[in-house]
Order: sequence, then structure tokens, then C-alpha cells
Amino acid sequence: MGIKDNFKINEYIDNICSYVKFKGSHKEIKDELFAHIEDIIDENTERGLTEVESTNEALKRMGDGEAIGKQLNIAHKGTPDWITLLLTIILVNAGVVLMYLIQYKNSYRPSDYLFNHSLLYSAIGTVGVVLLYFFDYRKLEKYSKYIFVGMCLSFILIFFTGHVIYGIHFISLGAFSVDIKAISLYVFVISLAGIFNNYNWNKGMNLVKAIGYLFIPIFLMLSFQGLSYCGIYFITFLVLALKSGMKKRYAIYIVAFNIICSLLYFISEAYRTARLISFLNPFSDPNGSGYMGVQMYNITHTSGILGHGFSSNGTMLKLPSMESEFVFSFIVHTFGWLGAAVIISIIISFIYRILHISKYVRDSYGRLLISGLISVFIVQFVSNILMNLNLFPIVGVALPFLSYGGSLGLINMLSVGVIMSVYRRRSLSA
Repeated sequence: MGIKDNFKINEYIDNICSYVKFKGSHKEIKDELFAHIEDIIDENTERGLTEVESTNEALKRMGDGEAIGKQLNIAHKGTPDWITLLLTIILVNAGVVLMYLIQYKNSYRPSDYLFNHSLLYSAIGTVGVVLLYFFDYRKLEKYSKYIFVGMCLSFILIFFTGHVIYGIHFISLGAFSVDIKAISLYVFVISLAGIFNNYNWNKGMNLVKAIGYLFIPIFLMLSFQGLSYCGIYFITFLVLALKSGMKKRYAIYIVAFNIICSLLYFISEAYRTARLISFLNPFSDPNGSGYMGVQMYNITHTSGILGHGFSSNGTMLKLPSMESEFVFSFIVHTFGWLGAAVIISIIISFIYRILHISKYVRDSYGRLLISGLISVFIVQFVSNILMNLNLFPIVGVALPFLSYGGSLGLINMLSVGVIMSVYRRRSLSA
């Protein structure tokens, strides 16, 4: 009879588990306890003890079940990381306040569209974070390839059936419009984490498949005018590939190839070359391709430490998309560099905290999920802020949580929910 069929051992282990409130950890705890008890019984058997004597001796050596259970309850306590949640709440609410200020203090739009929709999306996102916190993220791993393929097929379907606004494809869900690129970026990253977990990079065929996992989403996002999303996905792909065991020399080859393709892309059309030149020297064409760069230069060089407040000097009226890509310029203009420093400090704290909590996650799939999602956040934060400071070309990347993004803002919050789901199960190895 095996030890797993031993009534006395099962009763002892069940008693220990009764003190562990997080039921998701019970299976792993039982497996570890059975393995430990089995080692002790084998030891006792070699000493010549009978099966009953070996079992009694093993349980005696294990110690008091109640004390062990209470210790394990602390070790496997499934609680959220309150600091990450607090920082997320601060960023989301700061975004809602900014939409209010842009709309009402600057007479940006006559309707309540920005503020009301920001409130609505933040409320839906909050519910989503809570639901995903209780959802077991590990269930996604076995469906990763299907999720990847499904997202690719969705692109094709939406290409023929979706709504097109200013050349961008949207899915209409009643009063809501969902940008397929915003959703696909995160879906591809989540599916890639599952695909690359335990991925054998030494097999030649797997290298070929990995190239497909890289370039198929890039091709699809490019076809939907999502160049900026392609860049984010490319960087995230490299992070996940390297963390899952890809050799560094392969990453160097991929980066070199991507640089060559990017240069060819920019010189293939005159307007793209003009945009690149205007980034390097916006004053060469201040009323044309360099217009936006000049406006942001004026904002960053005239706002001072405390900013202009809500008095309009005409600067912000010349800068479109304040609510999305250029919300950081609005922060600098209104609150000055002091306000910008506060926002940047919160963003850095948010990034650092997620990187910190990832160290406590034992499951390799969970670590890859966090690495992928935080990479997406970092690239968006850095590129948007640098873009608003004229240190990066103008690309369609919003500032996570702070910009009005609708579906993108919602998916950012849901990503935090996934991270919280991973952290809740941080003590589990699989």
C-alpha cells in the first residue's frame, strides 16, 4: 500500500491543509508533504522498522500539524500586492482628473465625453482587476497557441467587417469602440508567454516557429496602421525570448535585421523621411512636418517649475490630442516640471514595484507573464514621455493609465489584474 493510501498520513495532511486558507495551494502542499514523509519512511524502513512503526516515527518527526498548518498559511497567503494596487489607483484617478481638467478648464469639447467615459472605463477596469485577481492565470497556458491563432484570425475577420475611422479599424460594441491593435498587443504577449514557457530553443524547427511568432503579428498590426504597436511587440518578444532561454546571438541577428527593415521602411516614402528629419530638427519646417515638435518645444521651455496653471496663453490650443498622446505635455504646461516630476516618480515606483514582486513568483509561466506585461508598460511609458520631450519621434503611443484611451486604458487595468493573479499564486511552482 502506498503512502497516499495510508489513512493516518492522509488525516495528518488534511489536518495541516485545514489551516491553510488559500485552497489553491493545497495540492502543492500535499505533494510536498507526501514527498517529505515518504523520504522519512524510507529512511526508517532501511533501519529495520515495520511499516506501522515507520509511519508513526515519520509523523512524529514532522511535528504538530496545527503549528505546521499555521506556518504554511502565512507562507501561502494569497493576498494582493497592495502597493501595486495603490499606485495603479493613483495613476488611474490622476488620468480621470486630467480628463476633467482638459475638458472643463480648457473648453476642449462642449460635451462630457472625455470625463464621463474616463470614469466609466476606470469603473469597468476596477471590476476587471478584482475578477482577474481571483481567476487562476495558469489555466491560460495550455490555450496559448489557440489564443495566438485566434487573434490572427480576428485580424482577418475585422479587416473585412470592422469599422474604419481615420484609417484605423475598430470593433463596435454598442456605444463602445474597441481598437483591435490595442487589444491584440496584449493578447499576443499573453499567448507568447505560454508558448515560450519550457520552449526548446535548441531545436531548429522551434527557431523557425519563433520567427513566425514574431513577424506574423507585426505584419498584421502594420496592415492596420499600427507601427508603434509593432515596435512595442518587437521589444516584448525579445524580452520573453531571452528570458525563456533564447541565445543572445539570435537576438542580435533579429535586432540587426529589424534595424535594416526600419530604415528601408522610412526611406521608402518621402513623407516618412520628412517626419524623421523634422524630429531631428523641427524648426526646419515649423509650419509643416515640424509643427508638433515646435509646439512641444515651446511648452517644455516656457512652463517653468510650477507651470501656467489654467490660464491659457495660446500654447495648448495649438496642440491637438492633449487627451491621448500629448497628455504629458498638458501636465508640464499646467503643473510645470514639479507636476511632471511627481507623475514620473509615481510611474517609476509602479514599474519598480512590479519588477520587485516578480522575484517572489515561483512559477516560470507566471514570471514570463509579468515580464511580458511590464515590458509593454515600460516601452509605452518611456516612448510617450520622451516623445513629449522631443527626444523621440512622434508615434501613436498613449501614456498608460493617464491618457484617455478607452479600450487601451481598460486593457491596461486588466493587465494589472493578471499581474495580481500571478502574485496571488506566487508561492506555487506550477
